[in-house]
This record gives sequence, C-alpha cells and structure tokens, in this order.
Amino acid sequence: MSLRDQKAFLSNIHPFELLTEEQMDHCIRHMDIAYYAKGEVLITPEKIPNHFFVIIKGIVHEYNEDQVLMDFHYQDSFDANSLIYGKTKNSFKVYEDLICYEIEKDIFLELIEKNDGFKNFFLNNLVNKFQTLKDKEYTSELSSFMIAKVEDTILHPPCIVEKGTKLIDAIDESMQRNTSTIIVRGENNEHGIITDSLLKIKVLLEGRDLNIPVEEIAIFPILSVNLDDYLFEALTLLIKKNIKRVGVVNSKGEILGILEQIDVLSHFANHTYVVDSKIKNAKTLKDLKEASEELVDTVKTLNAKGVKVNHISSLIGQLNTKVYKKIYKFIVPEELQKDACLIVMGSEGRNEQIIKTDQDNALVVKNGVDVEQYRPYMQEITNTLIDFGYPPCEGNIMVSNPFWCKTVEDYKKETARWIEAPDMQNYMDLAIFFDSFAVAGDKELLINLKDDLFNKLHDKDVFMAYFAKATLTFDTPSTVANFMTKTYNIDVKKTGVFPIVQGIRSLSLRERIRETTTVKRIQILREMKVLEDETASELLEAFEVLNTLRLKAHLQKLQDGREIDNEVDTHSLGKIERDLLKDSFKIVNNFKKFITYTFKIDKIS
Repeated sequence: MSLRDQKAFLSNIHPFELLTEEQMDHCIRHMDIAYYAKGEVLITPEKIPNHFFVIIKGIVHEYNEDQVLMDFHYQDSFDANSLIYGKTKNSFKVYEDLICYEIEKDIFLELIEKNDGFKNFFLNNLVNKFQTLKDKEYTSELSSFMIAKVEDTILHPPCIVEKGTKLIDAIDESMQRNTSTIIVRGENNEHGIITDSLLKIKVLLEGRDLNIPVEEIAIFPILSVNLDDYLFEALTLLIKKNIKRVGVVNSKGEILGILEQIDVLSHFANHTYVVDSKIKNAKTLKDLKEASEELVDTVKTLNAKGVKVNHISSLIGQLNTKVYKKIYKFIVPEELQKDACLIVMGSEGRNEQIIKTDQDNALVVKNGVDVEQYRPYMQEITNTLIDFGYPPCEGNIMVSNPFWCKTVEDYKKETARWIEAPDMQNYMDLAIFFDSFAVAGDKELLINLKDDLFNKLHDKDVFMAYFAKATLTFDTPSTVANFMTKTYNIDVKKTGVFPIVQGIRSLSLRERIRETTTVKRIQILREMKVLEDETASELLEAFEVLNTLRLKAHLQKLQDGREIDNEVDTHSLGKIERDLLKDSFKIVNNFKKFITYTFKIDKIS
C-alpha cells in the first residue's frame, strides 16, 4: 500500500481517526506489514509482543486456555492491554493466514500519551468503549433532528401590544388570539414578555389593578432565537435558562412568533404525540384501529432520529397499553369491567415488544364471579387484536383460551401446580405470567396473584435453580467468525436477548421484584447489590445493542415485505456493529456463568 492508502485504511478504524495529521504520519513511518501462517501463536502470557497489530486480511482467535474468547478480522486490532500493562492471561493464535500492520510498541504507547481520545478508548472499561463505539456508529442517525432549524417546527403567532397598553386590554387581545403569551413592544426593537405564570405572581398574588400599563410587570428583554438557528440550540437555551418559551426573530430583529418548549420536544417525537392523541380521541373500534396502524411509523420515526431502543419500547408499550385499555372498554360491558383484570404478559408485559410479533394476554376474574359470561367478549378481544395487526400467539396464550381466562382462585391453583410439578411448559407459563402487567380493569386482582406467587416460592431453592437453568437453553457464540464466513444469520433473541431476560427474570423472581421491564429490573438489582455496578452497566449496554440490531433487522424486513423473525444478517453489519455484537456476546456468556454460580445450576441434573 502507498502512504496515502495506509492513511486511508487507518483513518477508517476507530480510534485512529482521532490522531492529528502529524501523529498519523508518525504512526505510519513506524509501521510495517507482516505475514503469519495459520496456526502461528502471536501472543501468550509468556510471550508479550513488541507490536500493536492491525489486520489487513485473515483471522486471529484470542484464547483463554482452550476457550475462544474473541475473534479478530479485517480492520480489527489487538492487543493494547498486553502492551500497556506488560502482561496478559490470554493467547492469540492465527486462525486463517494473516496479513497485518505492526505498529511499534514505543510508538503506540507514545500516541496514547499524546492523544487523549486515543488513550481513553484503550484505557476505558468495556462500558465506556461501548458508548464510544455506539456514539460513532449512530451519531449520523440523529442528523434529522440535529440539522432541523427553528423554522421547521411550530411557531405561535405573537400577540404584540405597545407600551402603555392597559393590562386588561392586553389580556383581552391575547384571549382573542387564543394565546397565553403577551409580547410588549419596547424601544429600539426591544420586546418584553408576559406569561400566565407572571400574571398569577405579579397581579393576582400581589392584588394589583388590571388597569396598570403592561410594562410594569413585563420581563425585558424576552430571550429569543433566530428563525434560521438550529432547533437543538433553541432547546439548549430553554433547558439552560429553565424557561418554557422563547421569542423567534428574523435577521432584522423583528419578532415573528413564540417557540414553546413542548413544540420542540414534539418535533423530536412528533408522531408519538399524533398517535397518542388519536388513541385518546378514538370513539369507535374503527377509529382505534386507524390509530394503532400508525404505531409502526412511530417506531420508524423514533428509530431514525436516534432514540434509544429501550425508550422506543417504553413509548410503544405505553401506546399499546392505551389501545388495550380502549378495546377492553369498547367490548366488555361496563358492569363486567370492574370484576376482572385484563393483563398482558411476556414481552408485552415487559414493554419490550416494539414490532407486533404476537400477543400474550389473559383475563383474571374476581372470585365468585361467573367466568363464562366473559368468554364471548374475550373471543371478540382476540379477534379485534388480530384485526388491529397483533398476530395470534402460536402457543394460544390469549384471553380467548379458557386456560388464560379464569378466577383468581383458579390461577392460584395453577401457579401451585407449576411449582410443585415443574416441567418445561410449566416453567415457560410461570415465566410468561411473572412478566404480566395489568392494562385494564381491577389491578388489585393481579397484585393479589403476584403476592401469592412470591409466598409460594419462599425457600424453593431447587425450583429456582431449574427455573434459572433456562438461561442456558441456547448457546451464545464466543466469536462471530463462523457466522461471518459461513452462516449469514444469527438469532439474536435466542443467543443474546433471551439469556439476559431469563437470567434477570430469575433474579427478580427470587428477590420478589414487581417491576416487569428488564432494564428497570437490572437497575433495581444493582441498587439491591445483587448485581455489581460494572455487571449491571455491561448488561444494560449489551441488552441495548442486541435489541437495536434486532429492531434494525425487523424494520428492514418490514420494508422488504419479508416475514419478521429475530435473525440478523451479519453480512449487513458494519465493523463497529460487529464489534458491538461480539462484545455483547462476551457479556452474555459471562452473565451465564454468574447465573450458574448464583443459582448453583451445576449442582442439579
């Protein structure tokens, strides 16, 4: 490669793009190309290298004893730790003939000393590396928000009055213009502002006369932004000054309107606001269906604007809850609604189903109430949800199934059977039910059942060990090499998401945690010291990465008209995404070991 090619190659690898021009040139001058055949050992605890390796072609595996911990491919680099600390517990072996750049150890360490960004990447812990990589990968997705201008959002027409105007006349003018903000024109194009809160404080509480001139209570000058300012700059000003509105002026300083904080936030998630309003205002099932059909567009909008996946799932979960509540209200007779509780379970109960993949729901009926009178309405609810685009559950975990529509007492008998006669189906039913969340009706019925469940599991260590063992059901790859070279797809739900969900669910069940979402469960377990800070932080990062990649794959399949599943095409991933996936798998495998140790799974058959 020419010097230009070498520079272009390194500049595409994080964090080398952070080097200055001079530092990059210095690095290249002390860099050579090397070749190693398959099977050669590059690094061992007894053999610390004198170079930092950057792969041009080939594959290297990192081992701890006989276990593959990580694989390194094109544009990957290793091993900073052995150079920085002068030791390593692992070995690095060429898996596929290797061509690489070798950067001299002294030069590498010199760059770390002279460039803070370069140093921080290699010295940071895994969580910070995650954040650095994610910021680099997904910053461009924020561009639609970051480049939006003030003129791109809603501006409220100003109610402008002159100095000397009586306050009561100004209030009358603002009411005619349907605005709560009065702008007072001063001298030299200076403007003041009167808001509702100012009227309460300066007039009502002080008992002042409404015939006073407006300038006596107006605040001068009104903080303002220009029409062509970036919207995030306006938001920064609103937050910094702790105010709810600013004036908007043109290049001549003339006031054009008022920008409200709520409108800036709505611009960021405008589709959410629209859908929420449509759900609230729906008068019929037809209206509600039209509103629910826009949920996918809401997901696309939020994802495109870079909103974190756990925030998206939370928002969509709240909207879905409102849809369920309205369906229950429209279909179930009013006199029956108060004697039952409609619940969602599984991923819906955890607020983690973003794209409609299936429905898991049930009905809990008050003891002494005839369940049979609910059955036709439950069938109608299932049919309505299917019509709304919520696919039926393959396992028939739906309110139309009599098994999932019964009294509190019958559910208590069922949970007792799940615990006393455990098998895989019972473990699954218990797991799904534990994630249940009340969406309509009498929520105390579900609280009663959860209390009963916790009491039954007291001192059931063997049962909890078998329950937690499900965390290990699916293998999690320690490397993505095979997937990158042979198999194109990874089921990220089975290999990554499920182990985290089930492991955290097991810990939460043992600790009697009522929260259902995985992210909040992790945070609570950290506060309870069940999880160490670093473990919790790593799990949160890995969970977000895995779900982000899964959502991206879901949206692509929707766009292509393909059936939605949980497989991610690894050939479609960029280098940074692949690095994030590999690190996520590493965290999941470590978590599996933690669960095995915590529940003593190795002691059971």
